[in-house]
Amino acid sequence: MQEIVTLEGHIIDSDLLRRAMSRIVEEGAEFEVQEFRVGRTNEEPSFARLAVRAADPHTLDRVLEALSYLGAVTALGDARFAPAEADGILPDEFYATSNYATYTRVDGQWLEARDQKMDCALVMREGEPRCVKQRLVRAGEAVALRGPGIRLRPPERPRTADGFGFMHHEISAEVNKSLAIRAAAQAMRDTRAEGRRIVLVVGPAVVHSGGDVALERLVRSGWVDAVLTGNAFAVHDLEKALLKTSLGVCQTSGRALEGGSRNHLWTINAINRAGGVVAAVRAGSVPSGVMRALVETGKEFVLAGSIRDDGPLKEVITDVLEAQSAYLEALRGAGMCLMLASTLHGIAVGNLLPASVRTVCVDMSESVPVKLANRGTLHAVGLVTDVGFFLGQLEAELARAS
Repeated sequence: MQEIVTLEGHIIDSDLLRRAMSRIVEEGAEFEVQEFRVGRTNEEPSFARLAVRAADPHTLDRVLEALSYLGAVTALGDARFAPAEADGILPDEFYATSNYATYTRVDGQWLEARDQKMDCALVMREGEPRCVKQRLVRAGEAVALRGPGIRLRPPERPRTADGFGFMHHEISAEVNKSLAIRAAAQAMRDTRAEGRRIVLVVGPAVVHSGGDVALERLVRSGWVDAVLTGNAFAVHDLEKALLKTSLGVCQTSGRALEGGSRNHLWTINAINRAGGVVAAVRAGSVPSGVMRALVETGKEFVLAGSIRDDGPLKEVITDVLEAQSAYLEALRGAGMCLMLASTLHGIAVGNLLPASVRTVCVDMSESVPVKLANRGTLHAVGLVTDVGFFLGQLEAELARAS
C-alpha cells in the first residue's frame, strides 16, 4: 500500500521533516523521498514529496493521520462530511482538531477553520468550517471526517530574531531570567502593536509571593485585558486588601496567624454581603488589590469554580461548562497569554488556545510547563522562576520602554 504526501514551508529548521520521517518509521511503515527542494534564503520555503508505504491499509491510514497533524498533505480531494447523529454525538470517523491552524478543502477551495483550538470537531456552519466542542455540536450538522481535504499549518520558528523567538528554549531553571523577561515584555509590546489582547491566567501564589503589587500596576497601566482564574486568587487578593493577610499569613511580617484561616472565610462573607466583588469595589469597601484594579479599569475577569472552593464568591461560575464558555469568550482576540503559577487553570486555558497565541508559562516547578506541553500546548514557553520576581521584573521592563 502506498500514498504520496507533501510537506511545504520551513520544514527543516522547524524540525517538521525529521519528525515526519521518524513517525513513518515508528508506525512500521517506510518512506522514499521523491522530490526535495531546500529554500535558498531565510524566507523561501522548502518542499518535500514522500512516498509512504505500509504493509496493510490500516497501518497506512494510521501513518497518514499522524502525518496530517504535522502539516503533511495527501493527494488532493475535498474533505468528507457526515451528519452528527444527535446533539453532542459525532459520527465515528470524525476528525479531531489540534491547536494548529487548520484548512478544509470544500468544492476545490481551502477554507481556514474559525475558532481554532484542540480536541474539537470540525463543523460546517454558515458556509465555513469551525472548531466546535463536542457538547455544542447539534444533530444533523455536517462534521468533517478523517481523511483527505484537511491540512494543518504547524507553527514555524520565527523568521527573524525577535524577542519571543529567543525564549524558545528547553524548559529549565538554568536560564538568564532577565533576558527571558525582557523578551516577554517585548512580546507584549508586539501584541499591543498588532491590536490583539493580552490575557493572564493567575494562581493564588501570585498573592503569596507579593507579585500582586506589580500585577495591580500592570492592570492600571493597561497591559492586561482579561484575567482568568478561580475563587482562591480572588479571595486571597481581597483578604490581603481587607485584613493584610493571605490565607491567614500576615503579608507584612510573613507570620501565620493562629486561626488565620478564618480570615479567608470572613473575606468571602464580607464581599458576598456587599453583593459580590464588583458591588464591594463600587461601594468603596475594597481599599486596594488586583480585583479592585480590574473593576475600576473595566477589565474583564472570569472566576471558574472548583470542587475545593470555600464560599465561593458570588462571581464564581460553579457550572464547569458555563465557566469553559466564559473562558473561551474572554480569549477571543488574544495575541498573548501569560500563565502565572496556575497549574489547573493554565492547562485548561492551554486547551482552548490556538498555537498562534504567544504563550508563556511561569512557575517555580518545571513540572507545570512540562505538563502543559505534554497536554498539547507545545508552543508555550516555560520559565521556571518565582512568579513574584517575574512580575516585578516584567513591570520594570515595560515601564522602562514606555
